[in-house]
Amino acid sequence: MNEALSSILSGEEQWSFYAGSLDIKFRKDGRGELWCRNEFNYWILAELRWKSLKSSNSDQDMASTWAKTPRLLGQLDIEITLINQLPKCAEGTALSSRPNLNADTLVDDAFQPKSYTIKIERGNFIEPCCIGYTNLQESRFALRLVFDKSPYPPRSEWKEPEGGPDGGQFWDIKEFVARESRDLRKQGRAMNDPSAAGWNRCEVM
Repeated sequence: MNEALSSILSGEEQWSFYAGSLDIKFRKDGRGELWCRNEFNYWILAELRWKSLKSSNSDQDMASTWAKTPRLLGQLDIEITLINQLPKCAEGTALSSRPNLNADTLVDDAFQPKSYTIKIERGNFIEPCCIGYTNLQESRFALRLVFDKSPYPPRSEWKEPEGGPDGGQFWDIKEFVARESRDLRKQGRAMNDPSAAGWNRCEVM
């Protein structure tokens, strides 16, 4: 189970709260990336190291009905360490002139190893940033990744949380999706959208 869940986790190109802005990536070699930006304003663009610790599953959740609720694929304890360096994707871009981007944003404690419990579910999901907004054209995703606590550093580990970070409340983000599938739109409202009332577009403060 441990190896299977790790394979799913690292088999997706990225897991997104808001694709291209608030993403986490896990690679098979134990590396990855954490993104936190809004348009051209970057707060975090960091390499990370990760490893699995142990896994478990719940028979009750595994038996959930596909048509109504997500199916739990499993639960995994992992360790993530943010690295104070830009990922390779920043090479040759304007971001390469900001090698201290992450250190300028976060205190030293943010780069210490942290343990998390994650769940991976299969179902019909929209990007979490879109929950509560009505737009039938929103992308749908077959996988959801749920953390017990946010992979983004807590507010106490940001040097200047006032402004954008406080507005975005990034340290509250615990849910990400992956594996886009257009066919899932035909199955009705997304499983992670309890209310279809509201605005008509995905938005992050």
